Amino acid sequence: MIPHNDTRERLLKTASDLIWSNSYHATGVDRICAESGVKKGSFYHFFASKEELAIAVLDEGWREYQPQLDAIFSPSVAPLERLRRFIREGIRKQEEAKDQMGVVCGCPLFALGAEIGTHESPLRAKIEELLQRHFLYVESALRDAHARGDTHAPDPGRRARLILDCIDGATTRARIMNDLAPLREIELSIFEILGVPTDAAPAPERAPVHRVR
Repeated sequence: MIPHNDTRERLLKTASDLIWSNSYHATGVDRICAESGVKKGSFYHFFASKEELAIAVLDEGWREYQPQLDAIFSPSVAPLERLRRFIREGIRKQEEAKDQMGVVCGCPLFALGAEIGTHESPLRAKIEELLQRHFLYVESALRDAHARGDTHAPDPGRRARLILDCIDGATTRARIMNDLAPLREIELSIFEILGVPTDAAPAPERAPVHRVR
């Protein structure tokens, strides 16, 4: 018999892979159970619905990703270098996902949010919550960069949303094209948005590699 904790983890991992590489609506409970080797009764022991499972997947993903974001956006790192590391880690994750799944998966939050639209209110609220958490990291880096005179961003919130829209737009286009090419110029585009000349941007640093689901 599979221990309960292992059963729940298998459901989370399987649902995460299926929803990210395929779609939320195309991923039914029957398929999740079949591919995770979990009986349907066990599924409903842990989750009342597919939506509840999806919310748990997002919470688990954030729990794993937050320590990386804390390291990337550490106050000990120069503000513009924080942004560089954030961009590069996002691209690395996309490359890793394509190697593992064979397709460009895109941003899981944007892909899922665009798919459910105005439906599945609790799930949409969770997506909005996690997007806001990402925003706060970027906003803090821009506020610090402005205070140091590294860039002119008197309204760091507006500039942070512009940067995230640029990143998520390129990532979504990469998913649509099933091609990582749109991600290649994100870093240059972000520093252009910030008005930072390429030769004045922070020198690349080798960030530690973390494996992420």
